[in-house]
Amino acid sequence: MTSLTGAAHSGLIQNKIGAKLPVVERAEGVWLYDSEGKDYIDGCSGAVVANLGHSHPHIVDVIRKQSAKVTFVHRGAFASSSMYRLADRLSNATGMAGVWLVNSGSEAVEAAIQFALQYFVELGRPRPRFLSHRRSYHGNTLGALSLSGHARRAVLGELALDFNVLPDPYSGAPVDELLAQVRAELERTPGQVAGIVFEPLSGATLGCVPLPDGYLQGLRALADEFGTLLIADEVMTGLGRTGRMLACDHWGVRPDIAALGKGLGAGYTPIAAALVSGRVLDAIASGSGSIRGGHTYGGNPLSVAVADAVLELTLNLGLADTALVKGEWLSDALRQLAEKHPMIVDVRGCGLMWGVDLARPGGESAAAAPIGERLRQAALAHGLVIYPTTGGFNDACIIAPPLTITEDELQHLVDRLDAALTEVESA
Repeated sequence: MTSLTGAAHSGLIQNKIGAKLPVVERAEGVWLYDSEGKDYIDGCSGAVVANLGHSHPHIVDVIRKQSAKVTFVHRGAFASSSMYRLADRLSNATGMAGVWLVNSGSEAVEAAIQFALQYFVELGRPRPRFLSHRRSYHGNTLGALSLSGHARRAVLGELALDFNVLPDPYSGAPVDELLAQVRAELERTPGQVAGIVFEPLSGATLGCVPLPDGYLQGLRALADEFGTLLIADEVMTGLGRTGRMLACDHWGVRPDIAALGKGLGAGYTPIAAALVSGRVLDAIASGSGSIRGGHTYGGNPLSVAVADAVLELTLNLGLADTALVKGEWLSDALRQLAEKHPMIVDVRGCGLMWGVDLARPGGESAAAAPIGERLRQAALAHGLVIYPTTGGFNDACIIAPPLTITEDELQHLVDRLDAALTEVESA
């Protein structure tokens, strides 16, 4: 294909137009191999997705068997046995009453928004607004981006919904002051807020910064007092990644709605879900009795069979507990790197989801390329894939390998990150 300038190029549109990326040929466990034979450690599970690693033989076998049976029916015409198994397994594992299946994390957040809106319509008291944190990212669709402060929001311009913003919980302000500001916002818009949306650990925007202790419990209490819903974005953090099935469990808080994605399909198939509490589900069941939404591929037999097998393995192998143990090892190793490399200014996270905050070399202009992206490129050259933050607020990278990684492989990851840090610091 030829461009208007006469230069040959591919018809493929990528995030960076004309990007020249390594071509992946195969993958196994935590290892990726490109067309030149170079190996890479998947140090971020793709985009915090591949919880079970790549080409897991049991999941590959499930894909093969299900593909030979049936891959697609519309959810309005048929159900499948794996739909019921997956829903029951998810409900039992998370304590949530209902499971609504969609295709991506962004869709799961949009579904959470719609469930909240419908809940109040069913009660006869419609509420049009949501509260969220500006330094957050909830997805790439209109509603999800409107809840976000990520740099991608700029593309929406005036189309972005004008949702109100909560005080920044990552500012270091005392929790009591933060919660007093949340209360003031709820009092300013009485009966208007359908849901408070939050990430237990920040994802792509800040890189694994947890909410301060006491804050989430305070949000839960305020949501109950003002009759609004508490909505957890667990797309990145859910299903064992942080050492619990839901990251909210670290604070002993149960949301009214939770969005899942990424690790639910573990990279083997697109699937996500909105988990709904009994409070919300009962209001709809006793009202209209129907969900006013849906997606063509939502709940397709291939995706749900794979997700059911992924969740079964996650539970049977105790990968949430494993993430806590391996996460302690990784945390210690990253902190040792921080003592060696002045570029690292902070290490934070939970389970196998860690963020490394980075500083520019002394005297470097703010106009220089982001240090997180430069570290990503250096790491790639050293055979390690990491995930830089993209929100426009800070320079950080996420280290979040598959939950199945061995300690020996973790050591290889840290050694390659060490080499990349040395390269960037000496440039």
